[in-house]
Amino acid sequence: MNRFSAKSAISKQTIRRLPQYLRVFYDLHAYGRSLVSSTDLAAETQLLPIVIKKDLQAVGAPTKLRAGFKVAGTIEAIENFLGWDNLNKAFLIGTGHLGSALLGFSGFQNHGLEIVAAFDTNPEKVGQEIHGVQVYHTAQLKSIIKAKKLKIAVLALPGSAAQGITDTLVECGVKAIWNFAPVKLSVPEDVAVQQEDIASGLAELCAKLKSN
Repeated sequence: MNRFSAKSAISKQTIRRLPQYLRVFYDLHAYGRSLVSSTDLAAETQLLPIVIKKDLQAVGAPTKLRAGFKVAGTIEAIENFLGWDNLNKAFLIGTGHLGSALLGFSGFQNHGLEIVAAFDTNPEKVGQEIHGVQVYHTAQLKSIIKAKKLKIAVLALPGSAAQGITDTLVECGVKAIWNFAPVKLSVPEDVAVQQEDIASGLAELCAKLKSN
C-alpha cells in the first residue's frame, strides 16, 4: 500500500487526533522519556487506550513489546504521515483581519506549512509585506503560482468571491485548498478541500454554553 492509499484508508477522526498525540509525544521527548504506554497516553488525552493503539498503529508508530510506544519513533511516524517532516509552500488569498492573523501565526512552519505569498485587491495592501510575506495583486495569481510552483492555497476572503477564485486556482493546478470562506466550494475530485466553518464552531460553542 502506497502512502496516498494508506492515508485514504485512515478515518478523518484518526487524522484529527494525530496532532493531539504529537503534542503529548513532543512533551514526553522533551522530558527524556523513550517509551510510553497507551494507558499513560489515555490519561493525557482523555481517550480510550484501544482508540490510541489503533490510531498509532495505523500510522506505523513503533512499539517495544509490553513496554509501549517508542517516543522518538512515534514522533517521526506521525510527522511523516502528516507530511510535517517536509515544509510545504502555500499562498494566502485575502489579507483582511483573518488573513493577516493567519500570516502572523508562526506555528504553521512547525506543522509543515510555509505561506510564501499573499494576494489581495486592496491597493493599500498590494505591494506591502504583512508579517514578512509579500502581498501581490490577485491579478498576478496565475504568474506567481506558476513561478513559485505552488499547490496549496489558503482562502480567507468573502464567500461571494470564493468560488470564482477557486475556479482560477483549479486552472492553475492547485491541488489543496484550506478554505476559511463561509461557502462550500465546488472542485474536481483530485483537488482536496479542508473547510473551516467558524460560524458552525461558534454555534456549537454557544449551544454548549446554553445547555450548562
